[in-house]
Amino acid sequence: MSISSFDRPTIPAAGGIRGLLQRHPLLSYFVIAFGFTWIAWLPYVLGKDGLGLLPWQLGQVGLVPGAYLGPLLTGFLMAGATEGKAGVRHLLRRLIQWREGWQWYLVALVGIPVISMLGFLAIPDALAAFHPVFPQVILFLLLLLPIEMLTSGLAEEPGWRGFALPRLQERYGPLLASIILGILWQCWHLPLYLTDWGRDAGWLGIGLDIIGNLGLTILMTWVFNHTRGSLLIMILLHAMLDAFGSTAAISLFSFEWVQQHGHMALLIGFDTVGLILAIVTRGRLGYKPASPTPTDITTVLNRDRY
Repeated sequence: MSISSFDRPTIPAAGGIRGLLQRHPLLSYFVIAFGFTWIAWLPYVLGKDGLGLLPWQLGQVGLVPGAYLGPLLTGFLMAGATEGKAGVRHLLRRLIQWREGWQWYLVALVGIPVISMLGFLAIPDALAAFHPVFPQVILFLLLLLPIEMLTSGLAEEPGWRGFALPRLQERYGPLLASIILGILWQCWHLPLYLTDWGRDAGWLGIGLDIIGNLGLTILMTWVFNHTRGSLLIMILLHAMLDAFGSTAAISLFSFEWVQQHGHMALLIGFDTVGLILAIVTRGRLGYKPASPTPTDITTVLNRDRY
């Protein structure tokens, strides 16, 4: 089952800024998350890593503040504004919610590399470029996975999947919610395409990334709904995606080859899986909203959830 509005704490409606956040939680979340992140990324984008307008070079460290100050911080701020302390505790509990079926850990730890690899191998010259270096592949994954869990995974998932996805599913249903979130999630990265992070992508690469992210988001929604909204598993899945991407560029293919074909490869792999899941589940993706009681219905009717 999924996390729905009927599982979350509710607090009396407030006035002022907090009342505005309560009336428009989704719009508020995305505006604040994008704003916090893009402001925090300015030193990285304007420095030598990006446009070269400022004298410093921050490297990958320059990405971290924007991630933590955007989705993560905003997710907890919005949970507190809309649901009070109980909402923050609810979000924190889901970060350590580990008692889910072993198969979902398998999806994160094995499924993500397999899907990614199949996408890479679908590129015509992939076999010619394939030069795996063992045991370096396993070593890189073991080293990168915990780092990615504490950076990209932890920094993003409490916001995208912890706060936004349940509300998007309530309003739009799981499939459309995944499409909306997939587009917004990838657009959140847009300033980074002006930097070393994604400078070589071009408009085609940006478009492929947005389209490819739709299939990934559908897959993540499906896992999310089957794990009762476990953010721990979402963090693990997100981290494995990033860790395997880095490993592929280092010890499976050449860095230049991954730069050139990685966008299309991930689109092929994850959009194929996303399409299959959408068809097989008839767009439900495991979503089972709770049935409201009469009291819940009154609460919902008196509450703007946009």
